[in-house]
Amino acid sequence: MSATELPLHIRRILVALDASAASIAALDAAATLAACMDAELLGLFVEDVNLLRLAGLPFASEIDMVSGSARSLAPAQMEQRLRAQATRAQESLSQAAGRRQLRWTFRVARGQVVTELLGAEIEADLIALGTVSTPGSRRARVGSTAQAVIERAARTLLILPHGATVRTPVGVLFDESPASAQAFVLAARLTQAESGDLVVFLLADDAESEQRLRETAVSRLEPLQVKARYRWFVDADTATLARAVRDERIGTLALAADSDALDAQTVHALLERVECAVLLVR
Repeated sequence: MSATELPLHIRRILVALDASAASIAALDAAATLAACMDAELLGLFVEDVNLLRLAGLPFASEIDMVSGSARSLAPAQMEQRLRAQATRAQESLSQAAGRRQLRWTFRVARGQVVTELLGAEIEADLIALGTVSTPGSRRARVGSTAQAVIERAARTLLILPHGATVRTPVGVLFDESPASAQAFVLAARLTQAESGDLVVFLLADDAESEQRLRETAVSRLEPLQVKARYRWFVDADTATLARAVRDERIGTLALAADSDALDAQTVHALLERVECAVLLVR
């Protein structure tokens, strides 16, 4: 079976939009991926009910970043700010899609951010998420919202650490699981669209399995005219894989959420260690 015959369809990419830098980074990366896949962008802005409830409390206040003085925060003010943020989010989506001539839609929902985002995933094939940096740390960490979506989403995820975007070289962790095959074809198509390099990390217990995986990879890449470099790992731990990703200067890493070679704990730890864009394929 060739890569072009594998059942992988990304027609709509959902992006959670707000006023944060992580959101804008996720939008830019999602637009790049959408251009490669000829997909539509779906922007979702969630009016967080927790913020609205907080603004309704009698002791709610905000600190002026210039003067340092506190002032009361009223529900009407919060409503106005959320509307302004939604307008800016829609403008950002329009500009990102316009630069790449992409189809796009935008809508506003009110509720819990994670709940609304997971509720909207039925409309898309992939969800793009930005992560946030831990204060005092140079490494981007997976924030609570992103972590909740990672744990509960049924769709493929595009996870963007701070400063990352979708770019080559593309790396893929490849074993003999069905989900890994999906990650492989997604990585191959992205490499083809970007005319970049592909690095295949073969996860195999012995030489026979490694040879079988390598032959499968070569046969699936041939119709796409994509060439790859191969590295073989036996029982690789998180630190070893993260180091290999850094050594190869991987820009986008594809891996299966449900892998024969990697358990959920290893996948989560890897997300915390790598600094590139990650496609977590389901």
